[in-house]
Amino acid sequence: MPRIIADLLAVLAVAAVIVGCTTYKLWTESAADSELGIVQLSYEYGKYESPQVDERAGVSMARERCQEWGFPDAQRKGEDRQCIDGMKTDCSRWKVLREYQCLGDKKK
Repeated sequence: MPRIIADLLAVLAVAAVIVGCTTYKLWTESAADSELGIVQLSYEYGKYESPQVDERAGVSMARERCQEWGFPDAQRKGEDRQCIDGMKTDCSRWKVLREYQCLGDKKK
């Protein structure tokens, strides 16, 4: 009986690794338009990863870029996830794109 329990625990441990590992991702600026006041941030992750991102860091990055352009603030506008390696039904690499809109009147 103890052998069965040990085997079961080993199988569960392997399954937990295969199902997905939490990975911490950093936002990077992927596009920006000062005239439209739009900042696009992104990160990529693999098929078996369970990505975690710092939401406050994303807002902070967008806000800093907007302030460099003369806008006082930024707000999340939208998000998209694109398959960049494979097909949506069996994608091995994803890219998450998040767009922020600069807010307020642009200072000259």
